[in-house]
Amino acid sequence: MPPLPLSLLDRPLSDTDFKTYRRALSCLQGNIFKGHGRKNAVHVFLTFHKGSSEKAKRFLSRLAPTVTSEAEQREQKCRHQQGSSELFTALYLSARGYEYLGYPQGTFSNEFWKGMRAAGLDDPPPEQWEPHYQRDIHAMVLFAHDNPTELEKQVLQLRSQVHGFAEITCELGGRIGLPKKAVEHFGYRDGISQPLFYRSDVNGNPQNWNPGAGPKLALIQDPHGLSGDDCGTYLVFRKLEQNVRSFCQHTQGAAAELAGAMVIGRFRDGTPVALHEQPQPQQEPENDFRYSRIDPKGNRCPFSAHIRKTNPRGGSGLPFAQERMRRIARRGIPYGDPIPANGDPDTLPVTGVGLLFQCCQADLANQFEFLQRSWASKADFPPSQKSGIDPLIGQPANGAVRRLEFPEPWGKNTRAPFSFHSFVTMKGGEYFFAPSISFLRSLA
Repeated sequence: MPPLPLSLLDRPLSDTDFKTYRRALSCLQGNIFKGHGRKNAVHVFLTFHKGSSEKAKRFLSRLAPTVTSEAEQREQKCRHQQGSSELFTALYLSARGYEYLGYPQGTFSNEFWKGMRAAGLDDPPPEQWEPHYQRDIHAMVLFAHDNPTELEKQVLQLRSQVHGFAEITCELGGRIGLPKKAVEHFGYRDGISQPLFYRSDVNGNPQNWNPGAGPKLALIQDPHGLSGDDCGTYLVFRKLEQNVRSFCQHTQGAAAELAGAMVIGRFRDGTPVALHEQPQPQQEPENDFRYSRIDPKGNRCPFSAHIRKTNPRGGSGLPFAQERMRRIARRGIPYGDPIPANGDPDTLPVTGVGLLFQCCQADLANQFEFLQRSWASKADFPPSQKSGIDPLIGQPANGAVRRLEFPEPWGKNTRAPFSFHSFVTMKGGEYFFAPSISFLRSLA
């Protein structure tokens, strides 16, 4: 019996699978199953001029051989661990980009064709977005490297290649901290509890929460691929600005660490507040737990905590298997200068820093949009719990904000009001698709 197509596989990939699906993984872009791992990344947004579609096609097809495949990314990782930093490249197209290139609607999901502006996520109106997000974006090129000078070189080369038929703008991101202890600008460990697409990455034998995921969570067959092996993913890109000064002012004082942990769901070092009242430094933060088993009433980790809202671990009211299929593969990176440790709180940034949020999924409606609209921004989620919206990314309809209630003291069924909102602002974004490399090569 022939193997299932890669996009239908509902379990983590084994070493044998890597051989079985070698061709599919060689045509699949990287940064989907695992992050690219570089310290720095530049995101180049392209808007092609009217009447230049043939030039755009030739440009994209010439770029295709430089795009890093999933197979090549695995090989690069081995060399990277030995101290070699190589350029990572990815290429994404928006719905408007496909239209520009002459591909008809109907080949992708309705959510993709509508785009982020029409998604009904209660985002700020597009006229309030940063100017370069207000115009049509046709494509995004991602360059990543440890050395920012190499990224400057790549952007200059790309600018010269599209001169005369495209406008470009750039967003530069950079990792804060060590690879396995990276943080975001509020100071919290980032990238914990990702879906793991390779069996070798699933440590031990998890009893409560298995982070493993099959390619089905992130991939669909490329509608314009050259064979049934060609796959791609929907990529959400959102620029999220963080008001670090106000965040820190609202979580300061004697109970600052615990208050911040109840907003996020973990302490700064990654310790889950559902398991511990104080940080418990470990090499790898604890992850093998379900809220429905250890904290069903929200007496430790509030129902509104960011990571509980977006990954309820058995507490959503959905069948557990369906709930797990809502997960997304997060691939974001911070932007803006890192904040000096122990700096003057009054000098912390209010604007200019944040997260270039990115996530991969197979279904925009049932993954990212569902998480944002039905979980993060819904005050009455989980069901029967008046938890309030996600204090970080929740965007309630009509700007209404419900006060949060946190357990006080930790572990008890008593609550104290806590006002916390509006410290993250969405500045613009778009939906993209990561086409197969074979499709990109065929454009010429």
